[in-house]
This record gives sequence, structure tokens and C-alpha cells, in this order.
Amino acid sequence: MMRVAHPKKKPRNGELTSDELARNARVSSDRVLVENFFGRNHAQHTFKWGESPFDSFARMCFALTNFYTDINSLRADDGWFYRSVMGQYASMAERSRLASIQRRYRRRRDARLPADQNVQTRLSFSPSLSSANS
Repeated sequence: MMRVAHPKKKPRNGELTSDELARNARVSSDRVLVENFFGRNHAQHTFKWGESPFDSFARMCFALTNFYTDINSLRADDGWFYRSVMGQYASMAERSRLASIQRRYRRRRDARLPADQNVQTRLSFSPSLSSANS
């Protein structure tokens, strides 16, 4: 089942009542939100072209437009959307930060291991030398 809300038209040689005008304002406000959603959905999910030099430029333009639209909500009611997007960006940044820390740790550990093994071999006593001294 699908519902559709249309604004009421002004009758010929007549005027709309204040209730009808208020209802039309609510309907048009809802329609703006729906149109904004469809515009965002179209821009974020359906852009496909063949691979070409223009493709990377167009993708960058769409990505920047989507990023700007995500940060600067079109309506005050989009606050929840803004907070969820900012949360996603924060979690992406946190994952990137943790991955960077992990890479740095592994790189330093790998550089340290050969040096530690050299120190251990120099400090270890061979059984032949220790038994010869006794």
C-alpha cells in the first residue's frame, strides 16, 4: 500500500481556508525532505560511468559534494543524520590511527629483533669455553 499527499488546489474563483493553507505548507515541507533524500540517495549510490580520465574527476566532485552535504545538513531535522555521519568519520579516523600505531610498533619490533638476537649471541656462554676455564 502506498500513500500520496498532494497539496489542495485553489478552487476557481475562490480561496483556500487557513486550515487548507496550513496543510499545504506541511505537505510542501514534507515533500522538500523527501526530495532532499532522493537527491542524496541518487548522488551517493547510483553514479556509474565507464572508466575514463573524466571519471576520476567526476568521482572527486561527487565525493566532495556528498561530504559537504553530509556535514551541512539541508534541514534542521537532519541533526541525527549529521551525528551518525560524524560518528562514522570519527570511527574511521580512530581505526586509521590504531592501524598506524600498529604498523609503527611492528616496524620498530622488526628492527629491534635482529639487534636483540645479536646481543643474546654475544652474551651467551658457549659450553666449550666455560668448561675449558674450569
